Amino acid sequence: MVESHIKKNFMSEEKEYEDRTFVLSAEQHKKYDEWRKEKNKKNGEVYVGAVGGAYSFCFTPTGIGTIVIVKCADGTQLDLTEYEYF
Repeated sequence: MVESHIKKNFMSEEKEYEDRTFVLSAEQHKKYDEWRKEKNKKNGEVYVGAVGGAYSFCFTPTGIGTIVIVKCADGTQLDLTEYEYF
């Protein structure tokens, strides 16, 4: 009985998060594009293999807004959070 209860809770939590989507604003997208192009101009395109994945977008929802950090495979990162809307 406990096992099915845990599974049911896990499945309902999984469903709750299944449909979440995070979107960059036009301003955030522009800032990301400029940062990436500048990085490429200085160091060339970051190569991570045939499948890509050089950039990870990390979205952290909080009670007052969403923190947006872009991490590059070379260790650099860009904060795209729009703090003015917090």
